[in-house]
Amino acid sequence: MASVPFNYACDMTDGFIPDPNEHQRVGYVTAFAGLGLPQALSADLTVTNPQTGAEMTVVGVIAQFEWNGGVGDPLKIDMYVSQENAAQLKLLQQSTLKTTKVSALNYLIINYDPEVKQWFTQAAPQQPPLSGIVPGTPNPDLTVDMTGVPVKAGIDVNVYQVSVQIAPGANQAYVLTFANGATTPVAKAWGLVVGSPASA
Repeated sequence: MASVPFNYACDMTDGFIPDPNEHQRVGYVTAFAGLGLPQALSADLTVTNPQTGAEMTVVGVIAQFEWNGGVGDPLKIDMYVSQENAAQLKLLQQSTLKTTKVSALNYLIINYDPEVKQWFTQAAPQQPPLSGIVPGTPNPDLTVDMTGVPVKAGIDVNVYQVSVQIAPGANQAYVLTFANGATTPVAKAWGLVVGSPASA
């Protein structure tokens, strides 16, 4: 049975500064740790959650999320982070990574259902955080662009693009949820535990 891919383009500008007249898909990375970082990346960006209207702090605002749908396929995330977080990752990228393990990853993608006029969670791990590895030897799939990008035209606040792929680690299994509307989400397996029943 062929895997169903998931590919979500998110609006970076609306992710930072929502337009009340628009209902664009937005996404956030709310936790990221590992790769030899001395501590988890700071959740130092303040955004507004369109589902709740409340402010929340996040590590990054997602521009693109991709997963080919197979249990061993990596999650591919393009996100925009603060200069401080980008600099930490760039330092790791320019040196030799001592570990490619990601010890904590959490993300949230939110979209709008025009039929019921309601925001809904389009993609998220069922029981965060996830852990995994950044594939690629000797050049791990981690790219950091230290060219600042304004969060919105005319606003003097820059963010920096990070692209990373995270594959499930050996003997780790998680459930990812996806939805196309404000209905019951679909659960998909990510990762595999050796020796587990086929029905697991």
